[in-house]
Amino acid sequence: LGKGRKNRSTPLTRQSSAVMRTWLTEIPELPNAPLFPGPRGEALSRDAIGRLVTRHAQTAQQGCPSLQAKRPSPHTLRHTCAMDLLQAGIDLSTIALWLGHEGIETTQSKPI
Repeated sequence: LGKGRKNRSTPLTRQSSAVMRTWLTEIPELPNAPLFPGPRGEALSRDAIGRLVTRHAQTAQQGCPSLQAKRPSPHTLRHTCAMDLLQAGIDLSTIALWLGHEGIETTQSKPI
């Protein structure tokens, strides 16, 4: 569930699907449990996800110094995913649907 309480869909690569299958065996099977719980078992907040991206970006900077001049965010990851899909030949209307945009015009008229 994303901004505007809209449902969002995210395509997964085979590698991501394999990791998710493993992850699902490690978390409790509760009907309303979040897929990625925080320390108290609740769903991660937007701020918590932003902090995770920042923390992992800082770790990645150690092996990739060019990242030091960049400030990745969850939105950066969203944009990168959309651009990768576009370059892979996925139809723009499909990408717009995955992003939760009202129409293809939104996807074309402003940054993803």
